Amino acid sequence: MLASILLLFKFIMDIFKRLVKDPYYRSLGFVLVLILIAGTLFYWLAQGRTFVQALSFSVATMAMNSPYGIDWGPSSIAGVIFHLIYMFLSVGIFLLFVLETGKTMVHTYDEFNSKMDERKAIKKAKKKTD
Repeated sequence: MLASILLLFKFIMDIFKRLVKDPYYRSLGFVLVLILIAGTLFYWLAQGRTFVQALSFSVATMAMNSPYGIDWGPSSIAGVIFHLIYMFLSVGIFLLFVLETGKTMVHTYDEFNSKMDERKAIKKAKKKTD
């Protein structure tokens, strides 16, 4: 249990470290935030939703997990066109960001396991010498 909690914190720390150090990953995150802001502003200002509804709709669309029915979507032609463009751009950028985050987590997990195996080997070698 403790190892799982430590690993979770290590995942979070390594993701933040990569955001700081890796320009590609940082750019993906920046573009993702910009697209999220653009979608939220559009649904908020042009479609007349509350800010929280617009943010929720933007994130749900980006993550391809929208619980909203067809009656909640854009009501104007401009809104539908924006929504189509927003879906293609946001889903693609979101998936790239998630894939890169997954790579970071796999690398962290492999590092963590190799360190744990190394510690076990040292303990085992110590027992043999005692």
